[in-house]
Amino acid sequence: MQGRAGNDRTSLRAEMLSLLLEPLGVDAMAGPAALQRFAKDVAAVAQACGCAGLPSAGSTLPWVSDAVAACVEEHELVRLTTAGGRTPALDGGESLRALKRLEGLRNHLRALEGVPVEALRADAAAVAAAERLLPEVLEPCRRADQEWPEEIWRSIREIDVEPVLADLNRRPGGRKAAEARELVLRHSAAAARDLRNRDLVLLLEKVRDVAAAEESYEAVLSERPQWWRWIAPHARSGFRSDRRDALLWAIEARDTGVVSGSTVDMLGDDSVRAVIENWLATAPVNTAVSPAAPATSSAARLTAGLLAVAARTDIDELRAFESWYRKNVELFDRVAAAVDLWRTEPDLREALGALVSQLASGAVDTSRSAYRDIQSTLREEVEARLSRTSYSAHVIESEDLVGVVRRIGSFERELRDAVRVMPSAGGRLRVAIAGRTKSGKTTLRKALTRDADRTGVGRGAHRTTRETSAFHVGSVTYLDTPGFAAKGDDLDATRARAACDSADAVIWNYADTLREEESAELQRLLLAGKPLLAVVNVKGRVDEPHRLQRFVENPEREFASAAGHTVRIAQVSGAVDVAPPVVLLVHSGAAHEAVSTENREPGERALRASRLPELERSLTRLLAERAIPLRAVRLAEGVRAPVAAFHDRLVEELPGIDLALGELERSTSSDRAALVKAFRSAGQDMRARLEAERHRAKERLPDVVRDLGGVDDAQRWSDFVTGLELEELLSGLENEFELEARKRGMVLGVPASTSERRGDARPRVRPRPDLKEKAVGLGTAAAKGAATAFLSSVTAKGIPKKLAAPPAMVVVGYVAETLTGALRAASSEVDRARRAQDRWTNTTTTEAETCLDEMFDGLAVWSARLTDDAVAQVDARSEARSTDVSGTRERFERLCRLRPVVRSGLDAIDLVLARRLLALAGGDPAAIRLARRTPGVALCVWTDASRVAGVRACLQDRFVDVLLGRIEIRTDSGCLGTHRGSEGNTDD
Repeated sequence: MQGRAGNDRTSLRAEMLSLLLEPLGVDAMAGPAALQRFAKDVAAVAQACGCAGLPSAGSTLPWVSDAVAACVEEHELVRLTTAGGRTPALDGGESLRALKRLEGLRNHLRALEGVPVEALRADAAAVAAAERLLPEVLEPCRRADQEWPEEIWRSIREIDVEPVLADLNRRPGGRKAAEARELVLRHSAAAARDLRNRDLVLLLEKVRDVAAAEESYEAVLSERPQWWRWIAPHARSGFRSDRRDALLWAIEARDTGVVSGSTVDMLGDDSVRAVIENWLATAPVNTAVSPAAPATSSAARLTAGLLAVAARTDIDELRAFESWYRKNVELFDRVAAAVDLWRTEPDLREALGALVSQLASGAVDTSRSAYRDIQSTLREEVEARLSRTSYSAHVIESEDLVGVVRRIGSFERELRDAVRVMPSAGGRLRVAIAGRTKSGKTTLRKALTRDADRTGVGRGAHRTTRETSAFHVGSVTYLDTPGFAAKGDDLDATRARAACDSADAVIWNYADTLREEESAELQRLLLAGKPLLAVVNVKGRVDEPHRLQRFVENPEREFASAAGHTVRIAQVSGAVDVAPPVVLLVHSGAAHEAVSTENREPGERALRASRLPELERSLTRLLAERAIPLRAVRLAEGVRAPVAAFHDRLVEELPGIDLALGELERSTSSDRAALVKAFRSAGQDMRARLEAERHRAKERLPDVVRDLGGVDDAQRWSDFVTGLELEELLSGLENEFELEARKRGMVLGVPASTSERRGDARPRVRPRPDLKEKAVGLGTAAAKGAATAFLSSVTAKGIPKKLAAPPAMVVVGYVAETLTGALRAASSEVDRARRAQDRWTNTTTTEAETCLDEMFDGLAVWSARLTDDAVAQVDARSEARSTDVSGTRERFERLCRLRPVVRSGLDAIDLVLARRLLALAGGDPAAIRLARRTPGVALCVWTDASRVAGVRACLQDRFVDVLLGRIEIRTDSGCLGTHRGSEGNTDD
């Protein structure tokens, strides 16, 4: 409400006294002074009734002091977090205290630095995707970081890598290679000066890998929310596992209902983290931030009430209240003890009842205490049955399970929030004085408060009230509002409308006529069911003694002229089909003059003639008959609405959660069996394909062996093995496993590395016999054979001494023998070379076959191990998933068991409301056995058939219009009567 009286420290005292005496129902009509007198009387009555066992002074003080300390700390926390201009939330202090108590928060504060709120609201399944995809994308960056000096990175990326790589791969002594080397070294630090060309080639390839990884990383981010950057801010820093852990922790805290989602979102604010990490770590903090359960119900009401009003109470007011309470602690401890005993001590209950009747000027409101008891019972049930459930690290792999966990966690959080609602203590009734500008509202205010000051009264004062202000008369707080229908200013009307909406009743000050704007506002209040008195302000001049005397002698003459206004108000009400309000004719000016006159007797006569006392009596009656019942309705709604909203959602969504859980339970076992079968089948297929590839590889061995025996044997063998495409074959098995697992919401661990599955074994090849050496050997052997044959012939036949021209036959014989010897020697050498070649081929082939067998045997073992490892992972994760689903099912069952408890609490609230209304209407509350709100019906009550007529008469005649809906009266045989709001009709 705007314009509230500033720093009214008695308001908190009144509210706390109201809470203390709440079970007696006196809070609505009694002011602080009256309640304090009552407290003094209670001590004497308790002693007189023999309640000698009342506690000594100070039994409630520790709880009150702890609650004050908690409220003060809450204010300080809000002040610290809003110092930079941040707007505080309504429950900001309470949320900060919840964060301070949150287990594990301090461990994650550093990781949460700079985290956006969107990240804290992120989906756990998306975190799993980030964890799976980003490390793979960033792996080249990590490798590059490890192999390239840190100081080179900034400049080396300026190089056009592709041409430099091509140039560096040229002959080391070439000009292009030297230029490329100088280019790289020019862009690098001194630490790279001793790098060789081959090292530079490798490192520049890493730069190229990094560029590709960064492109892939950006592609991933382009398809994901921006909060992914929080997990891995940039490529070279890699995946932030600490931030991932912090995010999962925040999601768990939110979904398990430990804190509300809005509270966790506060961690996205730098100032909040700074307060938690720095200020709370060094400043002395009161340990009673969450006071323990008080020993008595009275102390519990005071503690809960103080915590509930902390947000709207400043520190000075809290300190003033604590000081005041300490001064009166003995007195109020006695009151608290008596109130706690009044239900079990008949004599004390009777004595306190007599005091209550003296204190309360009208019907008392005992419903608040009953609602608070229902609320406390619900809270105890909820806290006892709701408990945290731990999950495995693999739960986030299943988006369906994550969704169910989140929905259940949301329900648990909403339920906790619903049962923590604390209705305000209430205290004084509030009455707004509204009407057109210059209608005499300020004059009426001064008359009600017996204020003789004439400032702003009469003589054409124009719009003297521009702000809503409060003043107190007895147990009622009046709100003096700006006028409606002021020219060119809607702000006055807005303020007045807000005051009327917050008030328990309205005095509509009518003067002269009802303009269009006034009529619309009056109709709005009537349609809203606001208790309203229409006061026709008679404005005859009485500002001189003789005029006042004339009015006192014949007041009816002044009032007669205003009688037609009653008809006008009835017409305005009838236009919206609402019963007209009570209309009173009052001369506010005469009442104020009566207060101002120094002569007491004429003043009292003038006051009676002004009909102001009749207005005060009518207002008291209106408050007792209409405002208090409406308070009961509003109070019931304040306690009931959040619980009812939760219950309605529960009814709507529990069946869907049950179906989702059933599907998860069925799919867990079936997915495991299907995955194991698929993995085993893929493993068998892999072994068959490896055997086929082994056979084909051995068929190709002769061609491979023919090319071996040189200096590049290692490269030739590597090319042969690469050509077998075993890497793609084995990667296909890994991909098949991963694909099958993902189809069923499972993520397998990292498979065995390439080096583990293939190895670097190659055949040991001796050099192949050199063909040139063989050719030279054959020529030498032939020459030796020819020479040997010729010498042998000469030795056998001899040489003629005079051989001038030997006969042709002799020469031919010598030559034939020589050639025959040469051929015989060459043939022998060829045989030896062929045998050496065959031995080399056989040895190399055997060695190659052995290497192939070892390689394929190792790959078969690796594929079997991969299959067994995948099956083991499936078994372990299926078991963990089954445990997770079972835990989720248990949480779901707890919610299902709480549903009837919540329904019972709602019915209890409705029963208190129905009985409260019936009692205020003069009926017997015990006549109503059950009450329940139903869709389309404001309230349905069950009673005995013999009592239907009495219940119907009370509710129809007096209080049906309070609810502005329908009340159905039923017996066990069904609906017997339906009563509609203000119409008063009965549909049988």
